[in-house]
Amino acid sequence: MAKKTVITKVLDTEARDGVIEFPQNRTLYVDQFTDNAPNTDEEREGFKPRSMKEVFEHYRPTKEGIDLNTEEGGVVYEDFEFRQIKDFEDDRLIEQSALLSDKKAKIDAYQAIIFQLEKNKSLRSVLKEANSRESLVNVLKSLLAEIENAD
Repeated sequence: MAKKTVITKVLDTEARDGVIEFPQNRTLYVDQFTDNAPNTDEEREGFKPRSMKEVFEHYRPTKEGIDLNTEEGGVVYEDFEFRQIKDFEDDRLIEQSALLSDKKAKIDAYQAIIFQLEKNKSLRSVLKEANSRESLVNVLKSLLAEIENAD
């Protein structure tokens, strides 16, 4: 037998309950996604959304001043905006952050190097010998210096 999630909302102190069955194939996000105070019932009274898009357009949730740690141990403060449910996914959060985008680029570069080391037999053989490894490092350093000087 399938389990059901039930969400109960107390409508008043007279113990009159409102019970809502929540489908198992859905995700419920419950958190304060803005730095603003929660809306009161009076503020929400006239708003009857027909879609999630309307909810996001109306409330325009943002989270400001999130502190992210840099590799050097410093702190960077960044703001995040949520305009649809997909904005909570990792890739969308990374897109909004310069620091996270930079870190992801570095991770992708390291993964490409690891892939090359795993698949490229000639590169692995060069790295096994100390002399050839040192020569490769020198070539890479000179290429890096040339690239830096080109800017």
